[in-house]
Amino acid sequence: MFTSNKKKVLSLMIPVLSLTLFGCNDDDSRGLADQPYERTEFLLGTVANMRVFNQDGEDAMDKAFDRVKELDEWFSMQNPDSEISEVNRQAGIEPVEVSEEVFYVMERALHFAEESGGSFDPTIGAVTSLWGIGQEYAAVPDQDELDAAVAVVDYQLVELDEDNQTIYLQEEGMVLDLGAIAKGYITDEAARVLVEEGVNTAIVDLGGDIVVVGNSTRGENDPWNVGIQNPYGDRGDIIGMVPVSDRAIVTSGIYERLVRDGDDEYHHLMNPDTGYPFENNISGISIIADNAMDADAIANIAFSLGVEEGLDYINGLEGVEVIYTTNDLEVFVSEGITEDVEINHNDFEKVN
Repeated sequence: MFTSNKKKVLSLMIPVLSLTLFGCNDDDSRGLADQPYERTEFLLGTVANMRVFNQDGEDAMDKAFDRVKELDEWFSMQNPDSEISEVNRQAGIEPVEVSEEVFYVMERALHFAEESGGSFDPTIGAVTSLWGIGQEYAAVPDQDELDAAVAVVDYQLVELDEDNQTIYLQEEGMVLDLGAIAKGYITDEAARVLVEEGVNTAIVDLGGDIVVVGNSTRGENDPWNVGIQNPYGDRGDIIGMVPVSDRAIVTSGIYERLVRDGDDEYHHLMNPDTGYPFENNISGISIIADNAMDADAIANIAFSLGVEEGLDYINGLEGVEVIYTTNDLEVFVSEGITEDVEINHNDFEKVN
């Protein structure tokens, strides 16, 4: 059994890929610095970058990074001392009391698992651990091992106790992997800390989970121009732009994390039913939403559905948009941003 979450989420901002920056406007009243405060660290298994454009914004950025490090320790599967690792060790044994933050993200994960009919499943950890994509030991698993891992993937066997704030995996061998939603939550939290500290213009980018605070440095009413990543190019090689303000944008694709076996390549977006990556014609996907946590989960669902069903799904959601790129170098966008997305790369064609 699991309960619906009653806690409100700060509505933040999400962009995606690369951002085009411009000089500050002298008439701007936001208190912007001549040069942004920028810092990059390796956290959450990825490159974490923050840029704060307000004067005296360095302390706020330090506090935001501290929050990221704190939450990383609670959510990481690779950290044996994390709350998630303890939940996994106690699978089939007993419930584990967790922090309010971990419990909340677990609730949201189960919400999206239910909404997707299990195509998004936070108990995919037995499968992702076998593949190890992104780790030094990454390899294509033995089929018998993979079959055994798939057998313990079932979000309906997660038991949440709201009164005692516990998580219980009902079967031995079950493994939680909240990576597909926790990184978004942590990105949101970093942005929340910045806003709480008085920042009104900033970019938080945790490995493709991006939140833009406020509007761009071009002007108080001018959105950020967010670049759409070329799935076949280097990071920062863009095929077009989309304007984004005070929102989040989460980008993923088959190009980001791979394991190779001879001539075959396997990406990291796993089908819980088969234990293998989803097979469709999508090379990249970007979700624009009110917060990065939800965008993380929705990106996984929309990827699993494929372009046609995914567009129908996104067009039925309030305040959520999608940009698909396909292996055929076509770009499909949801109804709300059809006029906003500009594709200027000769090899790619915007279809709708």
